[in-house]
Amino acid sequence: MHDSPRGPRPTATGARALAPDAARGFALLFIAIANLTVYLYGREQGILFRPVDAGLGDRVADVLGALFIDNRSFPLFSLLFAYGLHQLVTREEALGTAWPVVRRLLVRRNLWLFVFGALHGLLLFMGDIMHTYALAGFVLILMMRSPNWVLWLVFGITAPLAVAFGSGDGAAASGLAAVGGSADPMMPSAVSATLLDAQLARAGEFLPILAFAPFSVLGVLPPMMLGLLMARSQLLERPWQHARAVRSIAIGGVAAAILGGLPFALGLALGFEPGPVWFLAGSLHAATGILAGAGYAALFALIVAGTQRSGARPGPVLGALTALGRRSMSGYLAQSVIFLAIMPAWSIGLGATVGTGGAFLIGTGTWLATLLGAVLLERMGKPGPAEWAIRRLSYGRPTARAVVR
Repeated sequence: MHDSPRGPRPTATGARALAPDAARGFALLFIAIANLTVYLYGREQGILFRPVDAGLGDRVADVLGALFIDNRSFPLFSLLFAYGLHQLVTREEALGTAWPVVRRLLVRRNLWLFVFGALHGLLLFMGDIMHTYALAGFVLILMMRSPNWVLWLVFGITAPLAVAFGSGDGAAASGLAAVGGSADPMMPSAVSATLLDAQLARAGEFLPILAFAPFSVLGVLPPMMLGLLMARSQLLERPWQHARAVRSIAIGGVAAAILGGLPFALGLALGFEPGPVWFLAGSLHAATGILAGAGYAALFALIVAGTQRSGARPGPVLGALTALGRRSMSGYLAQSVIFLAIMPAWSIGLGATVGTGGAFLIGTGTWLATLLGAVLLERMGKPGPAEWAIRRLSYGRPTARAVVR
C-alpha cells in the first residue's frame, strides 16, 4: 500500500451506496421534529416540557414521537456517521492510500466538523450534535482497525452508560410532574426579545453543553460501534448478500422501537406519577433506541435493495431522500435557520402559540423544504454548501480527477 500521488479524494456521487444516504435523508425528518420541540414556550409546561393544556393533536404527536423519534433518530444518525467514516477509509485504502494519510484526513475532517458544530451551537441552536460526533470521530479513528471483539467490548461498556443518560428523560419527567409543571422554557434564548439578547442567552445555553461534550460521546458510541460492525459486512451496500441478517435487524430493531417505547408513550399521554416507573420507562426507551437505530438503517437497506442491486435509477421519492442524505449537514443547518426565523419571540414567535402537534407539522414542512432544496441542487450537480466547505477544508483544492457532487 502506498501514498496516492494526488492524496485522498472525495467520493464521487456514482460511487456512493443508496441506503445510507436515503436513511440520512429520512432521518432528518425525525431530527427536525425532535429539535423543534425545544423551541416551545409561553404555556405552562409539564412532563418533558409538554404543554399542560395539550390537546388531542399534541398527545398524538407525543405518542408518535416516543415510539419512533425520541431516542431513536440520533442513534440512527450516529450509526450512519460511523458507517460513512468506514466507507471513506475503505475507499481510500482501495485506491492505495496509506493508512497514515487516511488517518490525517479523518483528523482534519473531525476537527473541522467540531468547528462547524461549535459555531452552529453558538449562533443557531444550542442542541447541536455535530461537535459530539466530531469528538466521537476521534474515538472511531482509534477503533477503525480494531478487531470486531474490541468493537463489541466498547459497545458493551458504553451501552449501559448511554442508557443511564437516556433514562434521565424519565427522571426529568418525574421532577416536573412532582413540582406541578413549569413556565420556564426548555431553551431560554427562544423567549429573548431581540436577536442580540438571544445570541447572548444561547452562549449561556451551549457552552455548558460544549464542556460536557466528552461525556456526551458515551451516548453515541454504542450505535457507532454497531455502524462500524455493519459497515465491515457491507450490510447496507449489499443487503441481498446478507438477506436473513438484514431482515432480522430490521424487524427486531423496529419492533424494539415500538414495544420499548410504549411505556414512555403511555406516560406522556396519561401523565404517570413521579417515581421508579418513570425511570424504568426512560431506561427501556433509551435502551431500545439503540436497537431502533440499527433497525431503521437495515429497513432502508431492504427498501433500496432492488434498485441498488440492479443499478437502476432511483424513483422520485428515493431519489429525493438520497439527494438530501448526500447533503445532510446542509439540511441539518438549514433546519436551524428556518426555526430561528419563525419560532423565537424576537422573530415570528410561533413557539408561543403551537404545541407538540404543531411542532410535528412545522418540522415536517421544514424537512420538505430542505428536501426540495436538495433535489434542486442534485439536478444542478451542486453539493450542499456545508458539504462543499468541509470537503474543501479537509481535502484541499479538488483535482481534475475528483469530480464531486
